[in-house]
Amino acid sequence: METYRLKNIAIVILLLLNACLLLMVGQQQLQSLRAQRRAAAQLRELYIASHLALSDRVELDRKPLEILSPARRPETEQAITSALLGGEALATSQGGGIYSYEANGRTIQFRAGGSFYGSRLDLPVEDPAGFARSFCSRFGYEEPRLQLEGGSGTAVAGQMLRDVPVINCAVELYFEEGRLTSVTGAHVDLQDASLQPGDPMSCVTALIKFLDHRNTSGVVCSEVTGVECVYQLQSVSSPRLLPVWEISTDTYTYYVDCATGEVYTH
Repeated sequence: METYRLKNIAIVILLLLNACLLLMVGQQQLQSLRAQRRAAAQLRELYIASHLALSDRVELDRKPLEILSPARRPETEQAITSALLGGEALATSQGGGIYSYEANGRTIQFRAGGSFYGSRLDLPVEDPAGFARSFCSRFGYEEPRLQLEGGSGTAVAGQMLRDVPVINCAVELYFEEGRLTSVTGAHVDLQDASLQPGDPMSCVTALIKFLDHRNTSGVVCSEVTGVECVYQLQSVSSPRLLPVWEISTDTYTYYVDCATGEVYTH
């Protein structure tokens, strides 16, 4: 009987500890929510004082993206080059992280950072616009921007990762009289991507950085119409996806680097 009572007491103590922990977590979340609301209210006051409108559509509680390091995937490179070369491509290492993919006498090179390039392809394409749309849809690019006439011109599209745009990661297809003549671009794959340490800045902080930049640099705009966190591809020896805040205004679109706070246009 004494053992049974001790067990009951231990259970009650554990339940009380859990209840206390839940209460503490709840209080912390409530304090965080209040702090976010205060920061949002102060931000809107700053914008009003600076005579810059902040659209009600702007969601100030949006979360920043995480820093990612995509892994190189030869299978994806093989598929991209086969689609652009008109046949199964054979890969050859050129050293320094460069791989050449060749098929039907045509060659495309991929670098370790995700960029690729091919010239003098001379691939017959019956419908350049349809070819560009199919390629972009298959490999995760947005709807291409077409400048085509009579089978000649260009198709340009940026890559999307889980519906998030990636700056500095696009493909450009060049056509001449119904033939794909060259391609340049970049591509990254999120499969096997690893998270990197970092504490990207909040939406509110990014908007304060932009306001400071606008007030000191003479940027001409009267309203911030939208804010979204997007990726920027940094590719040297290996690719990294860095979060940046994309701030849309009634004049131009600006970007705030989540690590440095730098404000720039693209």
